[in-house]
Amino acid sequence: MRTLYLNEAALSAKATSVIRDDQNQSCYLLVGKWGLRADVLSVYTIAGALEAEVKQESLGLLPKFRLIYHRQTVGRVSKTFGVIREVLFVRGLNWVIMGNLNSGHFRIFHGRDRIATITTVASSGGETVALVVDQTDNEPLIICLAAILDRWAKHQQGALFPKKTWGPKRLQSGVVPFTLSRKK
Repeated sequence: MRTLYLNEAALSAKATSVIRDDQNQSCYLLVGKWGLRADVLSVYTIAGALEAEVKQESLGLLPKFRLIYHRQTVGRVSKTFGVIREVLFVRGLNWVIMGNLNSGHFRIFHGRDRIATITTVASSGGETVALVVDQTDNEPLIICLAAILDRWAKHQQGALFPKKTWGPKRLQSGVVPFTLSRKK
């Protein structure tokens, strides 16, 4: 088992992210962007070889993503309606992802075998995603899944805060200033 580390801020910034191991050696590069249909995130080795990609197939409340490993489609993952504790399925690979988007802790299983864990940890450089993967062949796909889960967590957190609207707020003196108020 090997532990990889990914800076969460770089993951959200639509920039190239470097994935490092526990000896702080650069292992992979994550390149690409999200947001539009057919957008792609690609995982490259440091030597420049394309290992895996995740392509966004649809938008909306339940977006769908296709996982590509060595230029072959190996699975699909989509968000499903559920409670706070998430259970996601990676079709094609027969993987089950169990965890919580709020806490950032996930475990990935194939049958009864644990393939990987994805955990958000605090570090001196901000939030870091720690990936503990059982086999090196699975690492690029786990990086792709961590990017998808991070995106869903960010969108879920944004939906928790109420929208701010402009409206009047009455003072004791009878003057109505134009201030920022929260919509209920």
